[in-house]
Amino acid sequence: MGSIRWDFPLLGTGNQGGSNIAAITLFKGIGIMDGLAREICQNSLDAKNKNLPDSVPVIVAFELIELDKRKYRDFFDGYEEAVKNSRAFWEANPLKTQKIMDFIASLEDALKENTVPMLVISDRNTKGLNGVDVDPDKEKSFWNLMVNTDGISIKDEENSGGSFGIGKNAPFAYSALNLICYNTLAEDGGRGFEGVTRLVTTQVLQGGELKKTQPIGKYLFMKNEYEGRPILPGDNCSIANLDIFRRHEGDIGTDVAIVGFKVNEHEDWERSLAIALIKNFILAIYNGKLEVSLVSPKLRYEISKEKLENLLYKTFEGEPQLKYTRQIYETLLSPDKIHTLKIAEDGDLSFYIKYGENYSPTLSRFRSMGMLINTTNEVFPHYSVVLLVNDVGSLKLSKTLKEAEPIQHTEWRGKHVTNPTLRNRANKYIREIRKRLQKCLDEFDGSTISDKIDAGIGDFLPDSSDSTTKARGNDELRKDLKIKEIKTRNGRVLYKKEYESAKTATGEKVDGTAVKTGKRRNKPGKIKPGINRVKPGTGDNMGVAPGEGKLKIVSPIITDHRTFYLRGNKYRLILESPASYQNVYIQYFAGKDDDNGEDSLSIKNVKLDGKPLMSVNGNKIGPVILKEGLNTIHIEFTNNEVMSVSPVFTMEVPNES
Repeated sequence: MGSIRWDFPLLGTGNQGGSNIAAITLFKGIGIMDGLAREICQNSLDAKNKNLPDSVPVIVAFELIELDKRKYRDFFDGYEEAVKNSRAFWEANPLKTQKIMDFIASLEDALKENTVPMLVISDRNTKGLNGVDVDPDKEKSFWNLMVNTDGISIKDEENSGGSFGIGKNAPFAYSALNLICYNTLAEDGGRGFEGVTRLVTTQVLQGGELKKTQPIGKYLFMKNEYEGRPILPGDNCSIANLDIFRRHEGDIGTDVAIVGFKVNEHEDWERSLAIALIKNFILAIYNGKLEVSLVSPKLRYEISKEKLENLLYKTFEGEPQLKYTRQIYETLLSPDKIHTLKIAEDGDLSFYIKYGENYSPTLSRFRSMGMLINTTNEVFPHYSVVLLVNDVGSLKLSKTLKEAEPIQHTEWRGKHVTNPTLRNRANKYIREIRKRLQKCLDEFDGSTISDKIDAGIGDFLPDSSDSTTKARGNDELRKDLKIKEIKTRNGRVLYKKEYESAKTATGEKVDGTAVKTGKRRNKPGKIKPGINRVKPGTGDNMGVAPGEGKLKIVSPIITDHRTFYLRGNKYRLILESPASYQNVYIQYFAGKDDDNGEDSLSIKNVKLDGKPLMSVNGNKIGPVILKEGLNTIHIEFTNNEVMSVSPVFTMEVPNES
């Protein structure tokens, strides 16, 4: 006749186990709830009941309760006996370390109180853990995979999140007793309950002799000395019959109970966990695939699609951990552009792109289940990009990238793939994703500039509010620009040479040759026919005089402009023009501390809106046409370093003087 009890299988010739359990340590961290949030909700989303429509979300509840040890003596007495035996074994063991003894002492401390906190995590609208009643040696059992295996990941959905079989250890990191209980009502009708602890090697008295045991122990129904099974509803187990574990017919799902929840290390666990859930599952919540509740004696949070905006902007207003999450939410809510592409199969990748003046440059990667892989800063300034891998066709991209994730599922890197062929494929896909993203961003022209930008030339352009500099022609071009020298705000001279002609109130005409704008030369530059160049005046005649050529050089009005650094030697200029202009020239000057600033920068290539890439190989872009409104120009400099750059705009117009 069997009984319900703790069982620690004999060690035999197996290895002794200490307190360094890598699969648990991986998820530890005081106050950090991300590991628990990610692993629990990932498993629940993977287990969604496919008979339910997409509009029905997976529901996960976290509830903290207190267990009175006196009401569950068989459960706690047997566990305390195992801890006591562990101390006795290691006190006399030559391999004893202080770390092992400290670990045992922490278990003893957690058992001193009459009440033990237990965090119960329950999911619904899932399949539960099928296979409670089957022979796991003859038939696949998902109950057996969860409770009785390590390092094995077999899921009945190809697009599942897990791939290592290690994530199920995350709850142990949050238990002061290293003790978890599992309970399920499964889709196949099976019901089961079982406790699992991960201690150190302990010992039991058997046949009048103390024998070493394995570190992992189970609280289950033992049919005889060597065989056990899950605890069933008819076994009359007090802890398994707790109200929180009772599921009525049809209430399919799984409960994971963290016995001895570390409330001292996670005093504000409700808030921390709510933030972790929103941060890591913003896409699943936004799409209505996941709803979560958190309940304790002092607090309650409800997380759903309908409550998401209030949580982000009111409940957790100003929370720094959700800074990028708010950008993701706004990008999903009202993207400026959506690109759906093909990497391996049609429609297997989507980009959501949004521009925001206060945005940090972010690229957030998601798998289709809705869990965040990571957020990195590697796109254009003020752009938020959400990358979503879609499950289409044979899931070639999705499955490959899953293999390229580490245990924590926080990046896509080919180095994580052991199979060489699959590793090469993963690297190829990752490179192609990056390439396609850059192309989408290069072509994107949806940004708006809402504030006035002075990117360094405001100090040397005339102030339009000054009555002495308001003289403009019908074409709204400035005709009275006085130029002596151009400086940055800190007084550094950008260039001080002869200048191309422009119409102004004062200045003295100069005949003959002159040095071309921005060029540092020791001999006269080549003069472009039809343009008369002049020298800066002195004294009362500072400035430039009217030219006699067919063209004159003026400064076009550029309402707003901003230059963004992209990568390498590539930059992006966004400017707003109040009118359409012909024959515009653009020069760039660097504001580097190690440069005297007298030379304009050499430009290799330029790409304008709707135009193919054009080679420049010089210091001046142009002549180009600026349209009224927003203009985007991609610039590639010869100099391959990050620089502080300032543009200067000039334009050729007919000389009517």
